[in-house]
Amino acid sequence: MVFLYIILGILLLIFLISLIRVQVFVFYSEDLTLTLKILFFKIKLLPQDEEKKKKEKKPEKEKKEKKKKKEEEKPEKDKKEEKKKPSLITKLKDKHGVTGLIELFRSAADIATGMLKGIFSHVVFEKLDVGIMLSGDDAASVALTYGKVCSALYPAINILASATVCRDYNISIEPVFDPEKPTEVYADVHVYLRIIFVLGAALKAGFRFLFLFLKAKFKK
Repeated sequence: MVFLYIILGILLLIFLISLIRVQVFVFYSEDLTLTLKILFFKIKLLPQDEEKKKKEKKPEKEKKEKKKKKEEEKPEKDKKEEKKKPSLITKLKDKHGVTGLIELFRSAADIATGMLKGIFSHVVFEKLDVGIMLSGDDAASVALTYGKVCSALYPAINILASATVCRDYNISIEPVFDPEKPTEVYADVHVYLRIIFVLGAALKAGFRFLFLFLKAKFKK
């Protein structure tokens, strides 16, 4: 009976996790607004408040001085031990050679790429509105820029729409033959991803990475 409750609890937890969505709202007209929403909690990432920026930003000189001070405070013995201790990559290179190490990196890259593809295929675009009004000094330059933008943007959007779940998207590129009007760019994006798909892809990739590491470590 207890075992049944544990199974039901695990299934309930998986169900609740599957309901959690990480949502991203992006809006751009003159300024960029970026908001992250998880469940009922909203986190405004951009624009940041001026006070928050001042607190988060530390002078680079101060950071370097602190790092240098920590290095100087380390005992000489520890420094020598750190230098002598070979890294994991060095050990693998000595064991399998450069060719074996490159093959290992290639396998790891394949696993990482597969994980990203698995996650990306579950990304849902609820809204993807992009508008560009191109302006220029003369009609010829505007027409040339219009052609370049269209040839770059439309294929990119098509790739994005085919690789993800894109429920609603609208791309508008208009030439404005008026030199007094500036070029305007508008974007309104709402995209989300369910946590369960990220956990599933990460777990699958984690097992594959573990198997690859064990294979490289114990292979003669």
